[in-house]
Amino acid sequence: MDVFYSRNSGNSSRAIFALNEAGAEWIPRPIDPRAGENRAPAYLAVNPMGKLPALIDGDLLLWESNAINWYVAQKWPQARLLPASLAGRAAVQRWLFFQTGHVSPACHPIFRGLPQIQAHWNNAADPAAAAAGRKELARYLPVLEGALTGRDWLETDFSLADVAYAPHLMLVGRTGFDFTPYPALRAWLDRLLARPAWQKTAQLVFG
Repeated sequence: MDVFYSRNSGNSSRAIFALNEAGAEWIPRPIDPRAGENRAPAYLAVNPMGKLPALIDGDLLLWESNAINWYVAQKWPQARLLPASLAGRAAVQRWLFFQTGHVSPACHPIFRGLPQIQAHWNNAADPAAAAAGRKELARYLPVLEGALTGRDWLETDFSLADVAYAPHLMLVGRTGFDFTPYPALRAWLDRLLARPAWQKTAQLVFG
């Protein structure tokens, strides 16, 4: 199984986090967008959007990090990255849509100002966009805080729901973002970032 990823990519790290949690064996295929490698014909044949990450497993070509993670969870069920019940799996999917549709878009303009991200992706900070992102997070983070109050993980047991949020909230935290109003979320994020699978992921993608 080949996994195409980029350094300093939150989406790449989301997929690699799940792979590491599953104990999967995979071949890392780093792609450097700065050199245009993601726009090369060979890579566009894998992901026509030219984005990272992407996975090849036999005849399967798969992109979008949460789709990759869903496949990983199904292929390695012993990792228990998905609940056994239909209702539990639907609840996990709800958190994945909430992450992709709301939380991550609000995070992006905030962590784009990090020097490490600016240097790698050749982008500039946008203070107005970052302020708008923080305003949006003020709407979304209380939802996570409420779900996490009194429990360690979003759906009782650790799952893909938790994996989905680790990269972008970690990057937002590096900007000095104040998580004080969200103590349950802050403790949850600390638990996520302390997991050996995340530590291994972070060393590869952000180290």
